[in-house]
Amino acid sequence: MIAVVLAAGSSYRMRPLTDHMPKCLLPIEGKPILEQILQTISAGGLTDVLMVTGYQEEMIKEYIQAHPHGMNYRFITNEIYATTSDSVSLYKTKPYAQGQEIFLVDADLWFYPGAMNKLLKAQEADIVAINSKSHLDEEAVKVILDGSSSRIVEMGKPVDISRAVGEAVGIRKFSAAYMDKLYRVLERRIVKERILDQVFEYSVQELLDHGVPLYAVDTCEWPSIEMDTPEDYSRAQKLVAAYEATLRRAG
Repeated sequence: MIAVVLAAGSSYRMRPLTDHMPKCLLPIEGKPILEQILQTISAGGLTDVLMVTGYQEEMIKEYIQAHPHGMNYRFITNEIYATTSDSVSLYKTKPYAQGQEIFLVDADLWFYPGAMNKLLKAQEADIVAINSKSHLDEEAVKVILDGSSSRIVEMGKPVDISRAVGEAVGIRKFSAAYMDKLYRVLERRIVKERILDQVFEYSVQELLDHGVPLYAVDTCEWPSIEMDTPEDYSRAQKLVAAYEATLRRAG
């Protein structure tokens, strides 16, 4: 298994915090978001990482070179990051990730090793971490399940909040077979149809609509938060500070 970290975006909604810095290098509790991600990936036993970069990519490369955590890195540049979504970044990993199981993570996500371990140990080959306790709004990537099962039938921001069981956290485990299917959908949408501005969950939903199974695992035991705006960043700082304080008291 390899890790794929999507870190190309220009984070325009996070400005002015990201005027001169990629979002993944913003600190929380004195630690860059990217540092928490790499520490967690390393603790999960993975050794190979594909980093898709774009905005301020030299800052990300320099940081990783100084903090490699014993892992091997390949950097892939999304040159058109300013006008495209993460679907293009994910599609660019195809020459390097095809044929392999992947752990896929967004670089603006703060999460903990427990969530990653629960995801990786799940018996399903293709699975998405969700948080059933997250506050759901229009910006959340929401998930609807098939009755009482863990099989996903709908996933995305447009999903009906009243039917959603939680928010997709931003970490996923995909088999090589699933990625083959997803790459084919991405290629058609990006190369042939020139749909460059839709997030890759639209392609995932297309697979769901065609009966390709994908499952959810609830990782609400551990806090996680994706940061798109300064308000998200402020909430993340408070969330992480409170959780870290709890851990210190317990320790």
